[in-house]
Amino acid sequence: MLKANNRLRQRRDIDRVYKRGTYGSAAGLLTVKAASGANRPSRAVVVVSKKIDKRAVVRNRLRRRLLGSLLEIWATVPDGYDIVISVHRDFRAAPSTELTAALTTALRHARVMS
Repeated sequence: MLKANNRLRQRRDIDRVYKRGTYGSAAGLLTVKAASGANRPSRAVVVVSKKIDKRAVVRNRLRRRLLGSLLEIWATVPDGYDIVISVHRDFRAAPSTELTAALTTALRHARVMS
């Protein structure tokens, strides 16, 4: 779980990232929108639509798995970014190493990481 100061919570902040952020994707699995914020720690949120699965249990499990992968690489994310990660495909069967690699690729495409 991300620390409280690293979570993007406000709807207006999420909308700002969707409107002004740079786009990055990874093999149709997920997309990342990232916008430069103020001088503060980077913040992130994971969005899993009901299009993926109608059951909240499944969506929450996908969200927790992706947040776990994000935590593995969080130290390499520079400060000052607001990040919205959107899931586009059910990845319950995917190994965690594949999730981490896809997330890293999407963050690089969004120019968050080098």
